[in-house]
Amino acid sequence: MKASAPALAGLLALSCAQALTLQGTVQGAPPAGARLSVWSEGAAGAAGLELSSVPLSDGPFDLPLPDAAPASRVQYPLRPEGIGWPGVIGDVKVSSPVQTSDLGFYVYVDTNGNARRDANEPLQSAFPEVQRQPVVTVWVSGDVKVTAGRGFELKLKSGWNTFTVELGRVANALAYKGQPISLRVQR
Repeated sequence: MKASAPALAGLLALSCAQALTLQGTVQGAPPAGARLSVWSEGAAGAAGLELSSVPLSDGPFDLPLPDAAPASRVQYPLRPEGIGWPGVIGDVKVSSPVQTSDLGFYVYVDTNGNARRDANEPLQSAFPEVQRQPVVTVWVSGDVKVTAGRGFELKLKSGWNTFTVELGRVANALAYKGQPISLRVQR
């Protein structure tokens, strides 16, 4: 993919009681056979289990995700030293022990057209943003509060949670409210 393509705009709707859905439009021309995929990530941040994928073209896409908990093999304890979310620095505290799994966005070229990623098809990371603010989607097994330096404070409910992080002198974690999302693809 070229550095200028694709920027993906969309809406991300989330409720712990409903399935998560990513809707948007591709800005630019992805290569033939490109797919947008979403993966549960393990503790090391590597893609662990593909949850959903859709083909990318010059038109709109609709990426449904399951509302169930991620597989146990990609769940891990939420610990202060293991949190890599944007804006989480300094003295990190977690209010109670819970299991977690981050959601990662990736693009790959489906070279054989089987609508799933094969081992020989490299993943490229895609970073969701809302007006240059990182968007994070994470699953937790129970209600928990995370605090960190620079004023970072976030209350997560059991299930899937999506939030944005305003980065500046203070790191404000804000509940995601369906603003247009842009996905930046790593080269």
